[in-house]
Amino acid sequence: MTLAYLIGVMLGDGGVYGNYYTVFCRDQSFEFVEYVARLVEELFGIRPNVRRAGSNNYVASTNVRWVHNFLLRIGFPKGRKLVNAEIPPLFRESLDVVRGLFDTEGYVGVDVQRHGEREYRYPYVGFDAIARPLVVQSHHILSANGIQSTYSLKRPHAWGKHQQWRLQVKGWENVELFREKVGFRHPVKAARIEQILREGGILRDHTPRTRQG
Repeated sequence: MTLAYLIGVMLGDGGVYGNYYTVFCRDQSFEFVEYVARLVEELFGIRPNVRRAGSNNYVASTNVRWVHNFLLRIGFPKGRKLVNAEIPPLFRESLDVVRGLFDTEGYVGVDVQRHGEREYRYPYVGFDAIARPLVVQSHHILSANGIQSTYSLKRPHAWGKHQQWRLQVKGWENVELFREKVGFRHPVKAARIEQILREGGILRDHTPRTRQG
């Protein structure tokens, strides 16, 4: 995998803080955090610290100053990534950035709709973010690679301080194309999308087909 992928992972669930503290990834899956740690080792020649953070998460991080400074030089946003986070200019055409974002922030599911006695099922993948530029840029990258997606403003949670934007790929053909061109390296999400598409032979028989999926 590439530096662009790592940038996507960090935009989703990492960060560059203080004078030299860098978080590459935090996730509930130790397997995935180790995968990211090995990528960091391949790219930078350093072994990040992998530790448990709380009862449910693992973190891969480092205090190496030159790595911290390198990430800032290529345009990674410093500090908390909220409204103004965006993909650094060097990577705004890279599908690998989107792969990293979906591995950290993405989700997979099936939308079930009932009309009378009939039930229709539509698979989807997506991710949510406070930063609109991040969602819009990811949408453009997907579109450039032939993957149809939509983005919209999410209904805010009652306790949320910031509105969120949602990017989704929906429909059997679109989700299959997403799996082929983007996919997941995150073990839980990879298993979930495979399960949904494997069961699609049965589900499709009851799903109306449209040009958009």
